[in-house]
Amino acid sequence: MDDYHNKVQDFIDNNNFTILGKDPTKLFQNRIKATIKDCQEIIHKDNKMKYTNLNSTAPNIRGLPKVHKEGCPIQPIINWHNAPAYKLTKLLNKLVQLYVLLPNTFNVKSSVHLINDLLGIPYKKDLQLISFDIENMYPSIPTDELVRILKGMCIENQLEEKTTNELIKITYNILEQNYFTFRNQPYFQNTGLAMGAPSSAVLSEVYLQHLEHTEIIKIIM
Repeated sequence: MDDYHNKVQDFIDNNNFTILGKDPTKLFQNRIKATIKDCQEIIHKDNKMKYTNLNSTAPNIRGLPKVHKEGCPIQPIINWHNAPAYKLTKLLNKLVQLYVLLPNTFNVKSSVHLINDLLGIPYKKDLQLISFDIENMYPSIPTDELVRILKGMCIENQLEEKTTNELIKITYNILEQNYFTFRNQPYFQNTGLAMGAPSSAVLSEVYLQHLEHTEIIKIIM
């Protein structure tokens, strides 16, 4: 057990986290309530309690040992189920999928889909395939740029200004709640999207697809 605790603590010590003096859960819970109250265009007054996680607690981190790697490092897993913003992240996922139409141009549904696409590409014997692997993806997403991209996509899809502003307000509220606890000590993650938050997968997809259509496409064209 000591070895496990040491590995998790080493992960925390060697990444971009800040020790917090006290648990900010109550503060974040109050901000969630205020945001829900302000966003009357997106959230009907009768649904306010639906997106409030009552008796919330801080997300907690645990480590999944990577037994196939040398030294058996840990894969961090953060449980967000009872976090203040958990239910609001579920709503944000639905809102982004409803209002932000992602092109999905370079997405593949399965390995079979990928193979079929590759077979349809003319190639020569000296063709080389390049594979990109993102390390620590969620912490690496630049959130300020992400919000700008998300707002731009809302404008492109002619979303009403009030709805756009409320969507961005909810996004900001969730992004700031980037924290967790380990052995009763709260930590703040200084960069990127929160590990374990249900909204991080959708928000990272927004950023990555924007990157594909603005930067990566320049390499392959």
